[in-house]
Amino acid sequence: MQFLFFFLISVPPSVELDVKLIEGLVVKAGTTVRLPAIMRGVPVPTAKWVTDGTEIKTEGRHKIETDNYSTVLTIKDCVRKDTGEYLLTVSNAAGHKTVALHLTVLDVPGPPTGPINILEVTPEHMVISWRPPKDDGGSPIINYIVEKRQSKKETWGVVSSGTSHTKIKIPRLINKDDLIRQCAFRVPGLIEGNEYKFRIKAVNIVGEGEPRELAETVLAKDILSPPEVSLDVTCRDLITVRVGQTIHITGKVKGRPDPEITWSKDGKVLVQEKRIEIIHDLPNVGLQVKEAKRSDHGKYIIAAKNSCGHAQGFAIVNVLDRPGPCQNLKIKNREYFFRVCAENKIGPGPCIETKTPILAINPIDKPGEPENLHIAEKGKTFVFLKWRRPDYDGGSPNLSYHVERKLKDSDEWERVHKGSIKETHYMVDKCVENKIYQFRVQTKNEAGESDWVKTAEVVVKEDLQKPVLDLKLISIETTSDTSKFVLTKSRRSDGGKYVITATNTAGSFVAYATVIVLDKPGPVRNLKVTDISSDRCTVTWEPPEDDGGCEIQNYILEKCESKRMVWSTYSSSVLTNYANVTRLIEGNEYIFRVRAENKMGTGPPTETHPIIAKTKFDRPGRPDPPEVTRVSKEEMTVVWNPPEYDGGKSITGYILERKEKRSLRWVPVTKTAIPERRKKVTNLIPGHEYQFRVSAENEVGLGEPSLPSRPVVAKDPIEPPGPPTNLRVVDSTKSSITLGWGKPVYDGGAPIIGYVVEIRPKVEGADPEAGWKRCNVAAQVIHTEFTATSLDEKQLYEFRVSAQNQVGLGRPAELKEAVSPKEILGKFSHFHCEFLHAIFICSVFNLFHVLNLNFISVNLSFRTS
Repeated sequence: MQFLFFFLISVPPSVELDVKLIEGLVVKAGTTVRLPAIMRGVPVPTAKWVTDGTEIKTEGRHKIETDNYSTVLTIKDCVRKDTGEYLLTVSNAAGHKTVALHLTVLDVPGPPTGPINILEVTPEHMVISWRPPKDDGGSPIINYIVEKRQSKKETWGVVSSGTSHTKIKIPRLINKDDLIRQCAFRVPGLIEGNEYKFRIKAVNIVGEGEPRELAETVLAKDILSPPEVSLDVTCRDLITVRVGQTIHITGKVKGRPDPEITWSKDGKVLVQEKRIEIIHDLPNVGLQVKEAKRSDHGKYIIAAKNSCGHAQGFAIVNVLDRPGPCQNLKIKNREYFFRVCAENKIGPGPCIETKTPILAINPIDKPGEPENLHIAEKGKTFVFLKWRRPDYDGGSPNLSYHVERKLKDSDEWERVHKGSIKETHYMVDKCVENKIYQFRVQTKNEAGESDWVKTAEVVVKEDLQKPVLDLKLISIETTSDTSKFVLTKSRRSDGGKYVITATNTAGSFVAYATVIVLDKPGPVRNLKVTDISSDRCTVTWEPPEDDGGCEIQNYILEKCESKRMVWSTYSSSVLTNYANVTRLIEGNEYIFRVRAENKMGTGPPTETHPIIAKTKFDRPGRPDPPEVTRVSKEEMTVVWNPPEYDGGKSITGYILERKEKRSLRWVPVTKTAIPERRKKVTNLIPGHEYQFRVSAENEVGLGEPSLPSRPVVAKDPIEPPGPPTNLRVVDSTKSSITLGWGKPVYDGGAPIIGYVVEIRPKVEGADPEAGWKRCNVAAQVIHTEFTATSLDEKQLYEFRVSAQNQVGLGRPAELKEAVSPKEILGKFSHFHCEFLHAIFICSVFNLFHVLNLNFISVNLSFRTS
């Protein structure tokens, strides 16, 4: 007996789509789109199309055609709102399957967003700006078209068809190939007095959009402003410098048109020369006078002038120097009587007159040279000079002296003291032992200075010699019972132990006498100034090496301001070898000198080096300009290094300031100091250019700000895209090869606007960058597929594809192996394994064989394409 069994098997549905539909189909508005899909499944599945959560039915522009094996969605006359994701769901009793198809409809962009702003107007040009359109048509705006027309005419003229900016300077003639990428443009070449209207159209890869027209007409007329002169705060008060320093006068000048600037002093126009440097970098202006002289003092005037008016500013400069001689002193050679009367609150009393007339002549002349200049004493590091007043004082008793020294091989004389010396002696210290020096002295009074008197060259060292008695100064008187020893004009060196010996025939007798010669003390030693602050300091010293033979009673401390050079006694009764000096003026320079005093008189003074009254700690130095590391359209990260000099105190924080490049005003980024050396600056305006500077702060105060950083534009970082993915051959004929690829993983921060396909014949050992030619010369490839035609069947070819955004081309993706064009005869594109029914025929000849299957018959169908 034979049995025949039939089994019906259910298969879940499946969907096959063209790869182009999965990656995304891009079409222009107005075209008809077909979205086909092949369905498989047992039993036959049903199809359902959905977009934006709404099921699509056959009505209006949509049409759905479905049979047992396929379903097609047709959309007629596509519009921008048809862009989106379309979901196809196929289902049967065994299950369901959903796939997504992507459709992008490109259209011309909408009109630019208003209003159109007029930023600048002159007789020759205007600057207008606008904002990008709200709808870019599905494709990036590649440029804008700017048109203008005079108000009295009806025709529009193209100003520029190649700008992607949203601000434009409108020209009379312009190169139309230049792209306008930003929302601004400068329009030069206008006719003064004419009225103009403007309109702007956005352009993408599809075409030109609707224009946005300026609401009102604009008159081409210059906006003029008279000059404004503003000197810096430091230059508004009196500017005081010393001789030899540089005079700095800085300020800012504004005006339209740019003013003509002149500097003058005492009615004389200043020009650029060796000592004078004039800086004109509008709006910044400046004047520098190097190596200032006393004659450079006075009133400096800066004048700015343009067609709208003129303005000026001035700065008063004082140059400090030693006073010069009196000028224009006129001697009349006439005789005069004088009278004097006393006055109280009631009034003047009776006068008393001189009995004889006084001849009005100038009684003062230059003094004579110092007399008898000699080296009185010398030691390891000092030389003590002495001299006499000159015989002729020039008619003035107010004499002073200058002392200088020089080394043997040197040509330069060195002043060894500050100001002038009233005494006729001076201790020159801080000499180098065993060096040969020469010294000179001159006299000075109100009329001038005398000629120099020089010493012979001398080796500075301590002379060791036996005591010598000058017999001219010694007298000895001896009688039968007495002997008298007399030494006149004794000196400190005459002190010591004197021995007298008496001898006769009976023998001899020796007696001793110790003699101390008293004198003024020597100079104090190791004079120092320590613990300097803004208003006080401590002066210390060591007692003189020679106290004059008697006890030091006290010390006399004097001080002098360097800029005045007038000595005043701070204290004449200092009992210790130090003194705390108070009531100093912060910032002033001081010199101190100390003299020791005993009962014989006052010794020579010892002077300190000049010191400045200020705290030993200072404000921090100026840091290096900060750097901007990370940049986006609304924030930047600024970093900086600490200053090399911290002022002696640790840095407690930093003040970071910012400004727009064209602005003059610096604005603090934070209200308090920043403890770190890094700050993220937020709330920036996209597209604006910023600069930063930083100041360090310690306990003393805030230091000088750094120089500005380089200008940085607030915008998201954009760079070329990465290479396309999955480059492959999708089809081939005898004369063509079709390539396919995926979008780059990284788009560089900007949308991909197209692709460039390059080809070259394969040559062994060729340069990797040589021989490449573009396949798509005429237009840019916007899809991820391209067919290279007119190829040689016998030639191997290499291909590479690069993606492009608004910055430029990215790195290319190369085909792994060289390929040649060849015909692909057939391939299994669909494997139909349709179990519409499975027929199993079992031949069973007896009951035992009922469970044994002799064969299974399966119907399979195959189709090639």
